[in-house]
Amino acid sequence: MRPRKTSSLQQWIESALAAEWFDAQSLIVTVFGDSIAPLGGHAWLKSLIALVEPFGLNERLVRTSVFRLSADGWLVSYREGRRAEYRLTLQGFSRFEQAHRRIYSSSKSDWDGRWTFVVLPSSETTSARAQLKRELEWEGFVALGTSLLGHPAARLDAVGNIIDRLELRQQIFVLTGSEVTPLRGRALRDFARNAWSLESLAQDYAQFVDHFGPLLKVLQNSATVLPRLAFIARTLLIHSLRRVQLRDPQLPEALLPAHWPSHDAYKLSAVVYRLLYEQANEHVRAALEAESGFVPPLTPYFYQRFGGLLNEP
Repeated sequence: MRPRKTSSLQQWIESALAAEWFDAQSLIVTVFGDSIAPLGGHAWLKSLIALVEPFGLNERLVRTSVFRLSADGWLVSYREGRRAEYRLTLQGFSRFEQAHRRIYSSSKSDWDGRWTFVVLPSSETTSARAQLKRELEWEGFVALGTSLLGHPAARLDAVGNIIDRLELRQQIFVLTGSEVTPLRGRALRDFARNAWSLESLAQDYAQFVDHFGPLLKVLQNSATVLPRLAFIARTLLIHSLRRVQLRDPQLPEALLPAHWPSHDAYKLSAVVYRLLYEQANEHVRAALEAESGFVPPLTPYFYQRFGGLLNEP
């Protein structure tokens, strides 16, 4: 469902929140990645509860979610009396860094025609194979067989991080290759369309633009934006974009259908984000300072989002 057409930011937010159910753990990952990581990457539990309360998450759901994220290696907890603070682990920062490049950066149009292939020997354990396959698919790889995954424009640094984190450097092979021109048959674009379910992904991007286009109009007609509303709207934007973007294999233009809608979604997100980020950061900082008393300055990489936040929309 999408929010109905509204005339004010408060109304748009109310409609958007009413139209969606949030997975607590996924939303907390969004809040940590978009809002907390650039401000030091740690938050007292009470601050986190206050930040996600507008999305319908109660204290029990937040406690359960951060416990699971800690068990999965995203967070580590520290206690001070009855208070608990949660901080991103090095692994958590690494995962957010990879997601940062996918969510906030535009896709590259140049491609030299070479593919990257990851081969896992059949002797490797089932659990290791499944974990590697899952993480590489998050990076846009597609399974070409039980032991082979491929991508035409892989981020090799991200692949290396995954392999090292899973301690599989000595067990797998990473190869490159390109199409044999004399034996060319069907177009690789046909293969890509079927292998990555691009039609379904295109529909999701179109729905995203249809969903958040009205938000841009509301913001353009708003003289001021309250920090709390800016944070909610920015979180809704990035949470929705993240769910689409992290399923996008980010293929080269040469393999995509014409008029690929991710470009419109990215441009819309960039303009909306620039209209919200300062007030949203003000709300996040106030929530974190309420418990910690001090929050470090924004990390410089924050301003690199969407091609540079200090640029005019």
